[in-house]
Amino acid sequence: MTGLSFLSQSLLACSVCWGSDPNSLDGANAAVGLMMLVLLTVLTGFLSFIVYLVRRARRFSDLEETSVMDPQTQH
Repeated sequence: MTGLSFLSQSLLACSVCWGSDPNSLDGANAAVGLMMLVLLTVLTGFLSFIVYLVRRARRFSDLEETSVMDPQTQH
């Protein structure tokens, strides 16, 4: 650890964390917000697709149950 003590504090933190100009921080916040929006959109689409598949499976299951005839009544 003593070998690392020669590093200056400016090398240990990025300019945004170290308190550079506010525009850099605003840009980083906007990027994080955009990534969260993209993630939310993708997860919503995935959940919607799962709900669609479940509803479709139930619909075809109901159709299959009503179209199957009892073998004893076919005589």
